[in-house]
Amino acid sequence: MIDKSFISNLRQESRKLVRELGMLTLSQPISGCSNSQWHALIEAQQTPGITSKELSGRLLLSPSATSRLVDGLVENQLLETRASTDKREKSLYLTSLGKGEIKKIDAFTNPRIIGALDHMSETEKEQLLKSIQSYRSALEKSRVERESIKIHTLTTSRPLRHQVIDMIETIQIDEFGIPITPEINASILKAEEAFTYDNRCHFWYATNKEGQIVGSIGLKRLNSSVGEIKKFFVRKDFRGKGIAHKLMKKLFEDAQKCRFETIYLGTVSRLEAAQNYYEKIGFERIPKSKLPSIFEVCPLDSVFFKGAVTNIYRYFQ
Repeated sequence: MIDKSFISNLRQESRKLVRELGMLTLSQPISGCSNSQWHALIEAQQTPGITSKELSGRLLLSPSATSRLVDGLVENQLLETRASTDKREKSLYLTSLGKGEIKKIDAFTNPRIIGALDHMSETEKEQLLKSIQSYRSALEKSRVERESIKIHTLTTSRPLRHQVIDMIETIQIDEFGIPITPEINASILKAEEAFTYDNRCHFWYATNKEGQIVGSIGLKRLNSSVGEIKKFFVRKDFRGKGIAHKLMKKLFEDAQKCRFETIYLGTVSRLEAAQNYYEKIGFERIPKSKLPSIFEVCPLDSVFFKGAVTNIYRYFQ
């Protein structure tokens, strides 16, 4: 596990770097370009004839966002479109005005970079470039890994359900030493009773690119307006990579569709990271006495939370 202070320091230094490069003031009223538009123009300069699809991949933007971006640059006569070999796509090229914007970028950033390099030895310059390339590569690998995570709805497959239980019990027993019994996770095998309503199953699991199960979550209906979160787990080596966020977002999208108003959950005291996460997204800690009578308390749970669906759903938008 990476030290939190290291992450905090790295983020702070990254913000300072952006400020020192002048990125906060790069968008000048004289040109009216946003940072995303600057990046689009730079990519068009480096790859004349780039398509919107290719540009979307380079900028890590959705096709619709890229389309709006390109439309704005074309409208401002900074980019022009030409027919490409793919009839479904247009090739993008800088106009003379667009080339002028690139010169503005160079004139803005080059003095800052050159000035900084004057204070570094040749060895330090080489180390700097290698370090930035290494960090950029690591960020890319992390993004690809996050994007490879898929959320699936639990099926009737018994082997699959046992795989989900195995993942959960490894966390409960091996990691936290929770004294579980076979009945604790039996609801997954009996998902038709616990999680199936409105003609569909409301239990999900996450898989990585190898198809391994790395997370789970279930939404149990207590009555027409109240639900309960069950079996929310993420494998240790995949925590901090956005899986919990994906699973919880899926659950609250479903809770909205089911018109639930309130969600409750119970957990064990030693799962402190999970408790911090619940409070972060809008749950409030409540005493056991405040649970509704229809809530069946697991004998292992000692910490309880309550959340308004509308408020927490807003967190994920």
